[in-house]
Amino acid sequence: MTAQRYQILDRIAAGGMAEVYRGESSGIEGFRKKVAIKRVLPKLSQNQEFIDMFLDEARLCAYLNHSKCVQVFDIGQGAGSHFIVMEYVDGSDLKGVLDYLASQRERMSLPVACLIAQQVCEGLGYAHDAVDHSGQPLDIVHRDISPHNVLMTRFGEVKLVDFGLARASSHLTDEDEDIVKGKFGYLAPEVTRGQGSDRRVDIFAAGILLWEMLAGRRLFHGASDLETFKLVQAAVIPDIRELRADVSSELHRVLTRALAADPSHRYQNAHEFARDLSRVFLEQGDPVTYQDLAVIVGKTAAARSRERRREPKDHGGIMGDVIIDALHEFSNLAGPGPEASRDSAVHGRAAPPPAPAPAKPGEFIDPSQWGFDDVLDDLLGPNSRAAPPPPAPLARHPEAPPARHPEAPPARHAEPRPSAPSRRPTPAATHRSKTPVPAQAPWWKKWWG
Repeated sequence: MTAQRYQILDRIAAGGMAEVYRGESSGIEGFRKKVAIKRVLPKLSQNQEFIDMFLDEARLCAYLNHSKCVQVFDIGQGAGSHFIVMEYVDGSDLKGVLDYLASQRERMSLPVACLIAQQVCEGLGYAHDAVDHSGQPLDIVHRDISPHNVLMTRFGEVKLVDFGLARASSHLTDEDEDIVKGKFGYLAPEVTRGQGSDRRVDIFAAGILLWEMLAGRRLFHGASDLETFKLVQAAVIPDIRELRADVSSELHRVLTRALAADPSHRYQNAHEFARDLSRVFLEQGDPVTYQDLAVIVGKTAAARSRERRREPKDHGGIMGDVIIDALHEFSNLAGPGPEASRDSAVHGRAAPPPAPAPAKPGEFIDPSQWGFDDVLDDLLGPNSRAAPPPPAPLARHPEAPPARHPEAPPARHAEPRPSAPSRRPTPAATHRSKTPVPAQAPWWKKWWG
């Protein structure tokens, strides 16, 4: 039985520990599904402690099956790294939405902010109450609720992602309560004081998100991590009504309770927080649905697409990715299966070329036989192999015979070069101008020609 295959399309994001790609899973009879592939950076692949934490995330998320949590489909190992295959969320994270609004000098509407916070609390309530296959509580605490980990689709759905720092009873690794984990600006005060963490730290973080969506700025943000850490410890919360006149007294009461410095005065579970936010909707009398959220996510995604089109393409980096992906395709089995050519036809792109056979001593290796020209044309367009204009010819030595330029090689199938009879340079060779590369020569001629 052939294992499920995954094909990398492009990179979505990268951090200090892992990178996320947009990909596709393919099966028989043209089956395709978009997925997100989170891969451990190669430099951390030999760190067993980090790999254990990475596997913890995968195993933990396998228990979660809720519309407000990103689904995990598979875990595997390929090209020397572990990877997780997750649900692909086509849209933006909350950080992107807030940045877009700031660039337009706008603030999020009060109903939309409350809707996002309510759905975050629904996802947290589910995760906090999740049980394993035998019905035992998992005791999940996310511990990293921040704008980067709140994803929103173009259809107005809100999903929590990245349980990599979550504390749960199912973890393989031992926890050290003295270690502070998470982004400093979204920690709870008790964590900074070394008092441990429970589900109420996630409620505090969700309150920070709501405050920032309403205020249009960060709540705890110092000039350095240390200053931010001290601001969280002090837990001084500015009155949101001084920044927005449309905040009602009921919403202010809900926000104050969520951001209480003393955990005993805070909401004790996320369900209570979500329920009170729904009461705010009823009080406002301003109906809001997922469609209102979808509009703002669509504008954010469109703005980001325009920015990417204006960014210069790193052809060198792209070429490196093409070679790596061509030689090491993500798969649960080593090496491509017999479905590779059929999958390529379904996907409408060139099939990954095979790895070149090792050369015999003294044998010439023709790069045109590797098949990377087709991949490059498919990725960058048919004009990607156009060579730059040839430099002006140098002055020929008066005693040197006229330089004879060889005929241009075929565009894709260059013949092997004849061996030079001697390594000793002649006067003619010393002053001869370099042979220009034809405009449609293979891309590798720029480097090896």
